[in-house]
Amino acid sequence: MVNPLTRCMEDYCLPPYATFHTDDIVPAVRTALAEYALDLNALEDDLMDAGESNLCWESVMDRLEIIDDPLRRISMFLEHLRSVVDSPDLRAADAEIQPEILAMNNRRDQSDVVFQAMQRLRSRADFNTAFTTEQQRILTRKVLHATLNGAALGPCVKERFNEISVRLETLKMKFSENLMDAMNAFSRIVHDKHELQGLSDATLAHLAQNAVADGHKEATAATGPWKLSLEYPVYMPVMKQCSHRHTREILFRAFVTTASTPPFDNSPVVQEMLELRQARAQLLGFQTYAELSLQDKMAPSVEVVEDMLNDLRDKCLPLSKAELDEVEAFANAHGHISRLEHWDTAYWSEALRKARFDVDDELINPYFPFPRVLEGVFQLASHLFGLHFEAADGQEEIWHPDVRFIQVRDMDEPDTPVVGHFYLDPYARPCQKNIGTWCDAIAYRSKVLRTDKAPVRLPVFCLALNQTPPVDSTTGLMSIDDVLSLVHMFGHGLRMLLTTADYSAASSMDAVEWDAIDIPSQFLSHFCDRRETIRMMSGHIETGAPLPDDLIDKVLEGRKFMGATSLLRQLHFGATDMAIHHRYDPQAMDTTIDDVQRRITQQFSVLPRFDHDKLLCSFRHIFAMPYAAGYYSYIWSDMLAADAVSCFDPTDKHEWSVWGRRFRDSVLTKLGILDPMAAFKLFRGRAPRTGALLSRYGLQ
Repeated sequence: MVNPLTRCMEDYCLPPYATFHTDDIVPAVRTALAEYALDLNALEDDLMDAGESNLCWESVMDRLEIIDDPLRRISMFLEHLRSVVDSPDLRAADAEIQPEILAMNNRRDQSDVVFQAMQRLRSRADFNTAFTTEQQRILTRKVLHATLNGAALGPCVKERFNEISVRLETLKMKFSENLMDAMNAFSRIVHDKHELQGLSDATLAHLAQNAVADGHKEATAATGPWKLSLEYPVYMPVMKQCSHRHTREILFRAFVTTASTPPFDNSPVVQEMLELRQARAQLLGFQTYAELSLQDKMAPSVEVVEDMLNDLRDKCLPLSKAELDEVEAFANAHGHISRLEHWDTAYWSEALRKARFDVDDELINPYFPFPRVLEGVFQLASHLFGLHFEAADGQEEIWHPDVRFIQVRDMDEPDTPVVGHFYLDPYARPCQKNIGTWCDAIAYRSKVLRTDKAPVRLPVFCLALNQTPPVDSTTGLMSIDDVLSLVHMFGHGLRMLLTTADYSAASSMDAVEWDAIDIPSQFLSHFCDRRETIRMMSGHIETGAPLPDDLIDKVLEGRKFMGATSLLRQLHFGATDMAIHHRYDPQAMDTTIDDVQRRITQQFSVLPRFDHDKLLCSFRHIFAMPYAAGYYSYIWSDMLAADAVSCFDPTDKHEWSVWGRRFRDSVLTKLGILDPMAAFKLFRGRAPRTGALLSRYGLQ
């Protein structure tokens, strides 16, 4: 019987999510590895025999794309499964096969024959005329990628480099597992409703549902018991709404110390990862990992990034102090007699926001049932970019009954061709699914990987959310923050859908400089600052009526509230990330990582550092995602996105359509094909400016 995963790779079809078995994974990956080894050996033999006249794009780059694809797709399949339906069996399969995958990737990246062939193509005298703009960029970045992955190192150094790479991959997996297991291990059953005073009926229903799942079959929203956990749909409402201070403190302390004690302690994992990252950078000739990280980003140097963070900090700090002083004065005037602690600020900030803008989430959230918001997001993308979204459920296998499959058409083209598809996985699944929202690539656009049935392989991605599941068939409601998170992540998917790249090396996520990868998502998020967008995405759960204009205005004003403090928090994360990867020597005995965090907190926070803060143990972005020495990318991308959106008239929807098509045709379709700065200038006609970003946060 043919392994369904192997058949999927051979037939260039989407994964059999519903019918495969975990036992299929390791054999399928090993089959892909064996075939890859044969194909790579054959390519190397042909390249060694090829004369200069026979060395061309097709003989090198097209062949590489073809032989890379099966292993790449099955690796992406496994990584995606780990994020949405994790299990002990899946972890075991991943742990068994990942070292073999990484060894093969290193074998390919460090192939002297392939590296020399790419260098010869790159150094051709007619490089600028023999290759398209897309091909030129691919070759330049591929040579850089190979160099940064050890292709130019000597044999002994390569061996050590590869040992480090394998160990770092193992540690990355361990970090994610510890974080998920630690979050799932925390549980607090509440029997006294007084301890949850202030929480909405929807949140209480969710807590009761969690208690039922935990074995308390009698639990109801009205009578309890209720289960507190560290998942965002629980943590954030408790911190913002619960008037019982001790409950907030318990949850806060658990949250900021997540994965910092045995058996799920990430402290040694973090320390070893920092040591190995620095060692890897030094093998490549860099002093620090941050210097290595910035080699393939827009930012020209660590100093430029640090200057940006420090400059924005200097603008934010006095405003943030004034914001927090006002919150403390409000709290004191309303019965809070001690100083504000970390578990108090979100609660009293929310209380002040409600009082100042006369807006309450209990009143607002019913206008944002999840299906209506999703429809509104599709309408926004249709209006800006000419897209049409239609259900295609049943066309492909799914990994959970809640998952949907959606087809996307380009309405601006004759015959409205399909441009891609995406899976939508909307709801939280504790113990199985990662926290937060994200976008996983399933397949990238490529003309090289066309088939007899299709002249181009279309892109497919997964949009993964962590919405509260419906309770008793009641449609889940979204907060404004939830809406913003959905819109933001959908922007990532739009870039994958709309790229016109001919090659997966230009259509993939890693084809774009990481500090530019968030331009599409930040761009789309900025439209949530506009009345028309909020009206488009709202519809009362009972009446279907959109949010009234007076409430929209209050919501938008409320979103600007505490803006400097919000930005300062992001700057704090970015500065911490850069400091531990550039200003901290993990081998030195005179400075600890806590010393670095304490120094950064003093520079980037109004509140003193919480003594037991173990931020790094749960900082998934930089230890389990590609943001190491790159968290600043969110702010860097937002600077370009804010400047791009500033040319859109806030109320002229016809102009939105005109400028939206221009943004699509110059940025969304071109990121990966062009340098990000060139794509931005193609849209804006000039280099980016910081004014729009500063204005957004009230800094100018």
